[in-house]
Amino acid sequence: MKDLVLLAAQATALPLKGTLDLQKIFAAAPLIYTFLLLLSVSALVLWLYTLATFRPKELLPQSFLKNLRDCLERHQYPEAEALCRAHPTLLSSIVQAGLSTRRHGPQVMIDAMKSEGKRASAGFWQRLSLLNDIAIVAPMLGLLGTVIGMFYAFYDMNRSIESINALFDGLGVAVGTTVAGLIVAILSMIFATTMKYKLIKNLSLVENEALALSTRIEPAMERVVHHESV
Repeated sequence: MKDLVLLAAQATALPLKGTLDLQKIFAAAPLIYTFLLLLSVSALVLWLYTLATFRPKELLPQSFLKNLRDCLERHQYPEAEALCRAHPTLLSSIVQAGLSTRRHGPQVMIDAMKSEGKRASAGFWQRLSLLNDIAIVAPMLGLLGTVIGMFYAFYDMNRSIESINALFDGLGVAVGTTVAGLIVAILSMIFATTMKYKLIKNLSLVENEALALSTRIEPAMERVVHHESV
């Protein structure tokens, strides 16, 4: 009885005296921690890459917009298509889809531009989906590491009183995978939220600009009817 009281006092005093040994914690579940580290790095890279590339300056270059507006106002549609091919962006692909289908009428042209906009922006939404997947998988991996650690900690049922302290240490190390998984999940959710806000904001700018440019595209069928009436 006296030994049990002494061990309990040591266990309660351990968090106050001891410090975290990161090497020991990582060695407890190296595979789980490696996967969590890879997931966290992947989430950070996806977030930074999207923030760096998905900017209004990249999506709506002013010089390209000016030249494209001039070509559409002058009805220089082949030149406008060549300009779109020379500057591959989300906006240029949408406008090019409208130019290539304008001979089929205004409704077909608008539908083609909408379809191209969804297709061209699918890659950005896939990045957001990957961040959401990381936020779901990370805590599950952490919990798996904790459950495996607890299983091995309690596997030996014939423990002596001297090994109880080691058992508590093993449980504390095992819980570390859940903590790491939750941290990765929280960071991924923050990245996903900020990315979603940026995607919606910038895609709205592109959509409004594409709609404004579509009004400058004269469908070929309307031009034919116009010339026949003259």
